[in-house]
Amino acid sequence: MTDADPTSIAGMPFPRRDSFAHVVIGAGETGIAAARAAASSGQRTLLVDEHPLDPGLFGLDIPYLFGGRLDASTRQAGRMEERVVSARPDLVMAMEEGVEVALGVAAWGAFVKGASSRALPARLLGLADRNAAWLVAFEQLTIAAGARDVALPFPGWTLPGVMGAQGFDAALRLYGAFSGRRIAIVGGGALAMKAEAAARAAGLDVALRIAAPAPLRILGREEVAGLVWQQDGTWHETACDTVVLAVDTVPMADLPDMLGCAIAWDPARGGFAPLTDAQGRSSLEGVAIRGEAAGTAPSQRAAWLDLALAADDALVCACEEVSAADLRALRPPRYLDAEGPEAGLARLGPPNQDQVKRLTRAGMGPCQGRRCRESVHALLSREGPAPLASYRAPLRPLPLAVLAALEEDPALRANWTGWFGIAAQWLPHWEPAPSDAEYIGGRLSGEDVVK
Repeated sequence: MTDADPTSIAGMPFPRRDSFAHVVIGAGETGIAAARAAASSGQRTLLVDEHPLDPGLFGLDIPYLFGGRLDASTRQAGRMEERVVSARPDLVMAMEEGVEVALGVAAWGAFVKGASSRALPARLLGLADRNAAWLVAFEQLTIAAGARDVALPFPGWTLPGVMGAQGFDAALRLYGAFSGRRIAIVGGGALAMKAEAAARAAGLDVALRIAAPAPLRILGREEVAGLVWQQDGTWHETACDTVVLAVDTVPMADLPDMLGCAIAWDPARGGFAPLTDAQGRSSLEGVAIRGEAAGTAPSQRAAWLDLALAADDALVCACEEVSAADLRALRPPRYLDAEGPEAGLARLGPPNQDQVKRLTRAGMGPCQGRRCRESVHALLSREGPAPLASYRAPLRPLPLAVLAALEEDPALRANWTGWFGIAAQWLPHWEPAPSDAEYIGGRLSGEDVVK
């Protein structure tokens, strides 16, 4: 028998901060109810919610399209936590019933045993707050993460002041930090009507709501100044400081996809949604998906996106500045100064959003595709729905300092710089490879390989 490979994770200990019988992601009404039910059955239960967010995530529109319309009070962590709890009074009841609650904590990854992860000692959930990242083990998981906003790439949609319905709700109700005064709402379904009712109840000036799909432009130079839309062949204009895009939401499918839960395209449930049974159980044993994370109501999203993407100069991916024409031609990023024939979507073969992302960088920006996924998918789906673009950890942007705080066992840390024990992997090609005697635990004897 040969000795065990010291660079393999097989048999290595995975440091865990804690273990729970049941973990619930998302502290909305559905998540709180699931956590209380689990605790009442005697299970040790953890309820995790990423709100209040690290203020840096607001600018990245994560997890919602916030549009730069939250005031400076969001930088006061203590005040924001009080706001979140007061907006969700059932949280206090859950804590009194024994649910352990972690606010301001994001789930950045989830890992279960599979073909490429047989060495995992248990089901693990990656969590992080503003200061550190850690792992917890779980037996059962309920995902009640809700839904995110759909962005419409009409001219001016990247201006500060353009929000999604979820972002508007969070700014107004959850944080009490909405900084706009006069708003216009785009959308004709229940989502838009709910946004309008909330705005009027808060005493905001609602300039108008555009219910039917229509061409439009958002005006402004440094921020939103107005909205122009077309009706019966005539253009109309109104002044406003905020435009709420309330056409549709999309189930948060990132964590279910990463876990390997079955997901299918279903326009009646908001697009790509996890497959669940009547009790909310997913295809993965021990994982349930509840509430809007399992599906949302149908909308006019397709008609709105068709209008927005009709122009070649429609800016689909704001982070990487990729237009609709760039995507149709599969044009590489402009900053590469690449030359050569353009392939075009027609010659790509079966559409694949991951492949298009690598060719054009659409979806590879800091927002992690949350603002452009639906637009890219609509462009790829002219002949039928394209596959789901994959999700990988970390599902939330994490500072390196936070990841560096992730605990490691010394046996794991000893070989983290090595890849299958290749001694020369960090050396420039002109340096001679060290001998086995000189290579110890991923380092050259006497000095670090990586300076």
